Amino acid sequence: MASENAQVVDVIVQPLYDTLNIVAAGTLQLNYFATPLGQGQSAFGAAGTAKGIADTNMQLAGQLSAGYNFDLLGFRVQPQFNYGVIAGLLNTNDPTTWSFGGVFTFSIASKIYCQVPIDTIPAGCGPVGTQVGIATGVANTGGSVISHGVAHISNSFTIGKKPLRLSQSQVFNVLLTWPIVVTNTSVTPTAAADGIPVRVYLDGFLIRPVQ
Repeated sequence: MASENAQVVDVIVQPLYDTLNIVAAGTLQLNYFATPLGQGQSAFGAAGTAKGIADTNMQLAGQLSAGYNFDLLGFRVQPQFNYGVIAGLLNTNDPTTWSFGGVFTFSIASKIYCQVPIDTIPAGCGPVGTQVGIATGVANTGGSVISHGVAHISNSFTIGKKPLRLSQSQVFNVLLTWPIVVTNTSVTPTAAADGIPVRVYLDGFLIRPVQ
């Protein structure tokens, strides 16, 4: 018979996610899950707009709230490109250059649990197909890559058959690092710094107390 004091929990399919911006001038490192809701700068808002639910669902910096646990199954990385330059709607190279030489590193405390090239971790969502830019007096500019892998939720980087448990007391983070700065031409409407918002998902099961 279960103890009357045993904690009753909900288990839901709910990723943990965070979004940071590769600014137009490029960057060498982005540190995810370090800035929670209501803090920092939104990748989608104007200057002075703090992170909202479009950016992240982290309530605390680098760890889960009290009473919450997470069974990690895998990872996804979703870049959000602007696929054309406004003048002439010319295609950009950003979809094929944003991850140039980049490395994805997932750590719990100071221990690395996954370290792979960014290109091995698909988005599992987003647009698919090709784009053709058309403007008055401008010839078709041809197609371009507009999807980071097959846009299906099952297309993710899985860590194996056994989930990795993140407990409320553990500090975790994801680092995206590059060996060289690669500039980009994508823009974010109304954002403080033009660039490419890149969202990182930790896929798995969120285990939370019953309210």
